[in-house]
Parts: sequence; C-alpha cells; structure tokens
Amino acid sequence: MTPFDAPLDPTSEQARRWLEEELTSQRYHAQPSIIERIREFLDDLLNSAPSSGLPSVAVPIAIGLVLAVVGLVLWRVLRREVGRSGGDATGVLDVPDVPAATLRAGARAALAAGDWDTAVLDGVRTIARAAVERVVLDDAPGRTAHEVALALTPRFPGEQQPLLEAADAFDAVRYGHRPAVEQTARAVLDLDARLAAARPERVVAEAPLETVP
Repeated sequence: MTPFDAPLDPTSEQARRWLEEELTSQRYHAQPSIIERIREFLDDLLNSAPSSGLPSVAVPIAIGLVLAVVGLVLWRVLRREVGRSGGDATGVLDVPDVPAATLRAGARAALAAGDWDTAVLDGVRTIARAAVERVVLDDAPGRTAHEVALALTPRFPGEQQPLLEAADAFDAVRYGHRPAVEQTARAVLDLDARLAAARPERVVAEAPLETVP
C-alpha cells in the first residue's frame, strides 16, 4: 500500500505496524562512531595477522601507532576545547597556530588599510605569540589578553602600562564590540616593536621565608 492508498483514519493496529516499519527503516540506523570504527579496525588487524604472514611483533607496533595517533588527535581537540570552555571569552591565542611574523604582517597591513580593529586584535596576538616563540610565555590554552599582560609585566617591567592598555583595547574590540581608533592601533603595534627589540628581564624566584622555631 502506497502512502496515497493509505486510509485517512487507520486503525490502531495499522498505525502500530506502520510505525514499526518506519522505525526499522535503514535510514534510521545509526552510523558507527569513530571509536567503533577504530575498534573494528583493530579487531580486523588482530584477526588477519595469523593469515597475513606478518611478524608477531608487527601487530603490537601497528596497534601502538594507531592508539598514539588517536591519542594525539584527542589531546589536540580537548586542548582547544579547554581553551574555549570560558564561553564567549576565549583566550587571546585560541586561534590556529600562526607564527608571530605572519600575525605581525597582518596587523601592519590592517593598519595601512585603516582597519584599526584588526590591527589591534592581530597586534595583541602577535605580542602573545612572539612571547611564546621566545619562551617568555608558555602556550597555555584559554589565556586572556589581561593574563598575557600580567605574565609579561615582570619580564618587561617598563611596559606594564602599555601592556594593560593593549589588553583593554583587545577586550574592547573583541568582546565589547567597541571600534578601535588609529591611535590605539598604532600604540599596540609600537608596543609589539619595542617588545621584539627588548631583552626580557630574568625573573628570579623568591626563596621561601624560614620560620623561626
């Protein structure tokens, strides 16, 4: 019976039978997840090993490589998700791993084109990425612009106020949707140039105070 031949007022038994047929249709069958596919691949590998003539040591190595790749992919995904867990307030470096030189070129091009917002955003990202590349700052996910400024202040103590102002400008554009002005964009890029030419101060950890018995 086609849908056009079906009665307009089916009985309860007919409705139940049609529902069962519809739910058992092939298009409702769930596709296997990536974990299930990996498990099937490993099962096939283990089952085919005796007949394939592969050395017995090759199977554990192959399985180890597959698991290592899966672990690396999951680690990268989870690392990015942790950085984004703060909702809309994502970290300043929660973007693809672009070199500082590329970000700097983009910021300068935006400044030349009069795109002050992009110049500010890419300028602050340049400062953070350059600090990571110079091993002045660790590449922690989810770090905000103000956290970058506070982390860099001990290494560049003379730039504390410009760093905080650059962080304010980044947040104003990125989250406050307040457009930047040319003066602010130039200040951020000038700060990046000074930091790139400066030698970071060595931070000496303070020794714990000894308690007097």
